Amino acid sequence: MASFSIKRYVTDALPKFKAVKLVTVIKLTQITDLHLGSASNYKCRGLNTFNSLQSVLSAIKHDGRGDDRLILTGDIASDGQPGAYQQLDQLLSSEEKQALWLPGNHDDMDRMQQHLIHYPFIPVFESGNWAILMLDSCMSGRSEGKILSWQMQQLEWQLERLADKYLMVAMHHSPVLVKSQWLDQHRIANHKQLHQLLISHAGVKAVINGHVHQQYEADWDGLPVYSAPSTCFQFKSESADFALGDQPPAYRWIDLHDDGQINTGVKFLQPFSANA
Repeated sequence: MASFSIKRYVTDALPKFKAVKLVTVIKLTQITDLHLGSASNYKCRGLNTFNSLQSVLSAIKHDGRGDDRLILTGDIASDGQPGAYQQLDQLLSSEEKQALWLPGNHDDMDRMQQHLIHYPFIPVFESGNWAILMLDSCMSGRSEGKILSWQMQQLEWQLERLADKYLMVAMHHSPVLVKSQWLDQHRIANHKQLHQLLISHAGVKAVINGHVHQQYEADWDGLPVYSAPSTCFQFKSESADFALGDQPPAYRWIDLHDDGQINTGVKFLQPFSANA
C-alpha cells in the first residue's frame, strides 16, 4: 500500500496583513428655504419653487449623492400652507429619501408634524460616532431667531448625554452676522448664551443653518458655521436692504468622518432655467 506523508505548514511563513480599519462617512445633503406653496404651480418671487426643488433633487442624484440623508433647515413652506408639507412628504417618500427637518419662521410646526406623515420630527439623530441636534430657533410671528429657555435647557442636557460623540447642530436662523444689515437683524438674539454653551463641549464640531438664502462660512469664535443657499432664489450678499441675488438654486453637501472631521461644500445648479 502506498504511504502518504502529511506536511505541516507553518503559519508563520504565510504573508501577514495589517488590519484595515473601516472608515465610516455619514453623507448628508442640506437643503433649505424651499418656500413651497399650496400647490405645485405656486410661484414665489416669480419662481416656481416646487420645480426648482425638483431640479435640486435631480442635481443631487446626478452628482452621486442621491442616497444622502437630507437635512432640511426650515422655511419648507412660504406661509405655513398644509399643501406645502403634503407635497414635500409625497415627493420625498416617492423617492424613498431619508430626511431630517426643522421649522423656519415661515413654517407652522403643528402643521409640519401633521402633514409630514412619513417624516416625524427627530430632534436628535445618532449614527456611529456622530449625533445631529435639530434646534427650533423660531419665535411665533417674528422674523428674528432665538433659542427659547426650555430648549436651551434641553440642549444642555443633550450635550452632556452625548459627551462621547461628535456633534453637529442645525437651526434655521444664523447665529453669526452675515454682513447684510437687514438679515443681521434676524440673528439669533441669545447667540452669546448659545455660543457659550456649545463651545464648552469639545464634541461640537459645527453649526449649520438656513434663512439667509446664500452660501456663508464663518468662524464663530472657534466654532465653524455653515449656511446653505436656498433651493429657489438667493438674497444679494452684503446688502443693506432686502434684495435678490442672481445666483441659481443650490444645496450643501456634508461628509461627517468618524474621526470628527467635516468636509462640506456648496453646489449651485448650472445651468438653471427659472421656467423649467
